[in-house]
Amino acid sequence: MIINKIMYDTPLNEQIATGVAYSNGEYIELYNAGIDTVSLNGWVLRGGGSTEIYSFPAGTTMTPKSYLIVAYQYNNSGFTLDQLYSGLTATANHQIQYQRKIIWSNSGEPVYLRSNTGITKDSIYYDGTSSKTKPNRLSADNADGLDGNSCVSLQRKSVEFDVNGCAIPNNLDWVTAPVSVFQQNSAFVIPVLPGVIVSFTYDAAGNRISRKLVDLSINPSPSHVKQNADETTAPVEDQLGERKVTVYPNPTKGMLGVEISGGDPKEKLAIMVFSAQGVMLQSKKVEAGLTSIQMGGYAAGWYILRVTAGDKVTEFKIIKQ
Repeated sequence: MIINKIMYDTPLNEQIATGVAYSNGEYIELYNAGIDTVSLNGWVLRGGGSTEIYSFPAGTTMTPKSYLIVAYQYNNSGFTLDQLYSGLTATANHQIQYQRKIIWSNSGEPVYLRSNTGITKDSIYYDGTSSKTKPNRLSADNADGLDGNSCVSLQRKSVEFDVNGCAIPNNLDWVTAPVSVFQQNSAFVIPVLPGVIVSFTYDAAGNRISRKLVDLSINPSPSHVKQNADETTAPVEDQLGERKVTVYPNPTKGMLGVEISGGDPKEKLAIMVFSAQGVMLQSKKVEAGLTSIQMGGYAAGWYILRVTAGDKVTEFKIIKQ
């Protein structure tokens, strides 16, 4: 779950009409970047003030790759977002909720998305002042007289997660761009999630031509791999020059198989295992075929398996249960 977009300086701040609550139109857009449906029961959005806490209504869920906008609505104003931003239609994957707890300060404040266990899943510290006196803040400005869809909002262009699935705060992951409700910024990079590996395909010349995420929890294991009834396995494949490298089972409870096929038989091959902190734990020269890597003595968590063939390198994220 990530904070995908923030609109804290609405068109109504620029075009204040009599009787209009000019904070109407401020919103935060959330995005479920994962592969599972998430229940938001007990989750909250927090602003900078001690009372600026919005609790999601019971039963709120977000399916994979879906959006949820939380917008400010002044008491009894009858305001809805489609009065400012055209083309807004709420659906199961495009949800809109209204709240009266948080007004996003144009002078800047922190924003937190916290789970029902109190864990901060994502956060951002933006700054609406022109002086930019504090470092690592963000700003977005709306010019006088602009239509809502021409106004500039803060938009996420990339995200990285820690091993607990929490977004790592980094203001370099954000840009300012015209409003684009219920969609990613055009520069958005597909996130790599814990428990997911990036798999590449190659053309005949060895150039990478496609990129996909391989979910370790749902891919079946090869038919020739013996699997315990309580063990979930998933093979992961990658191309290393003219060679194919297959790693399984993943996650593993101890023994890991690395199968290397094809390529020049004279080319030197090696396999290395690194901790999540980049410390090399083991290294061995190997030959084409099936090699066993023992990880039974390692603590549960994730590791990097590196396979080299001459000057070519590929890496896999390994989950040790």
